Amino acid sequence: MNSSRLYIVLKSESFLCDLGWLNNYIIANFSVNKFEDLEMLAYDDLISRAPAEYRDALGQEWKLYDGLQENAKIVLAEVGIETRNRNAITLLEATGLAGYDESAARIYLLPELIDQALDSAPKTFARDEGVNTLGIGGIPPFLYREADEFPLPASYDELEHLIGVISENLDVVRFLSQPVKVHRGDPLACNKIMDRLENCIKVTCSAYMNDADAVNWFSGREDWHDSICALKSPLTAMDDMLQALVKSAETGNNLRLTTMPLAGRTSPHSPQGCLIVNQAEVMFMLAVAQTAKPGVLCMFGGMPCTTGPHGDLAYSHDAMNLLNVAVARLNMWLTGLPTVQSGGSTEEKRPNEKALQDGIRGRRILCEFGVHHARHCFGVLDNLNFFSEEAFVKDCDAHRKYLKTKPEQMALKPLHIPADDQALEVIRRVAGGDYYVDYHTTANISAFDDWAADLEAKGLLPSR
Repeated sequence: MNSSRLYIVLKSESFLCDLGWLNNYIIANFSVNKFEDLEMLAYDDLISRAPAEYRDALGQEWKLYDGLQENAKIVLAEVGIETRNRNAITLLEATGLAGYDESAARIYLLPELIDQALDSAPKTFARDEGVNTLGIGGIPPFLYREADEFPLPASYDELEHLIGVISENLDVVRFLSQPVKVHRGDPLACNKIMDRLENCIKVTCSAYMNDADAVNWFSGREDWHDSICALKSPLTAMDDMLQALVKSAETGNNLRLTTMPLAGRTSPHSPQGCLIVNQAEVMFMLAVAQTAKPGVLCMFGGMPCTTGPHGDLAYSHDAMNLLNVAVARLNMWLTGLPTVQSGGSTEEKRPNEKALQDGIRGRRILCEFGVHHARHCFGVLDNLNFFSEEAFVKDCDAHRKYLKTKPEQMALKPLHIPADDQALEVIRRVAGGDYYVDYHTTANISAFDDWAADLEAKGLLPSR
């Protein structure tokens, strides 16, 4: 019997326990013998322990996630993914559950293939520390230096120094990818510098490695994960990255499947529309990875982003954090996949007080609504463009203080995700095109502002 989905759900309420013991306890006390029964039991228990005034909204939220997952499957079956990667096409078509249209250069996946991939994907992994595990990710291209006239990446010496600083803050930073790009840096050389950190998970990207030995270097290691973004939103494969995904899956590396749809640009400008595109893109990568090597670890790494009126990322916006909480919940509650999202960062270009307060507020939203893993939470400026040592130390100190004062258990709060009955239709219509020029974006231009304002008015966000 598979109770891993129940385990993930219960972890969101701080119930950490041995799976084998949990199996025996549930069988003995609740007379269930089917996974579906376990799923419903977990859902009912989760909602029943929430404050009474939240229960109806949480029940509706659960139903919404179920609908979003089904809509993601519809997108993959009807809209498909653009690709010309013959290896991936052959791999998927061999299942009998996918078909390729040469004229459109799109591959279409039946819902059964997604269900099959979800069934074979692990729901737990070694070294997982559970809910609200925060870290660094993304490899910002530039290192913040006060005196620099132009933005520049780091040197190897500077990377070594930063790894030393990070080593002093592993009580709050529990995983990391390379904190900043190294000028003409070799990925394997950078990984070996990071490998000096023993008591945390390290994250790399094998897609940037040309040497097979470099890709195999971290294979079989519990403390290394491979983060691969094989799709460029919306719904378009980057075929070289897709090939890297197949190769890494076949090698047996621990995978973090990443995508980054931008609301109103590469996805609809509504929370529901953005979530559907995000879910569809990661489900496609999951199908590829599980077909290549059933049972390989695949963390759900989709991280949809809010944008400003001119198309810039909006990492200081409350809805950026809320949107990523919704992704985490959809998968913790429904698919059972381990997740890693984004948040707790800032648009500020300097390590000033506003940057610090943006990070504090963002991390509080992530933790108080609940995520599994979240990256970009420490030291990142300017919508992920810069890493700052000064900001990193301040962020770590602030989060350390927060952890000492926060309640041990927090009430499960609803997200009140706004309705959008046109989300699927606009994805069908625009597909891999430009969502910015579609009338749906204009009609929903204030959707994320209104969502955050509604939650603030309901008293569900941290006080300012």
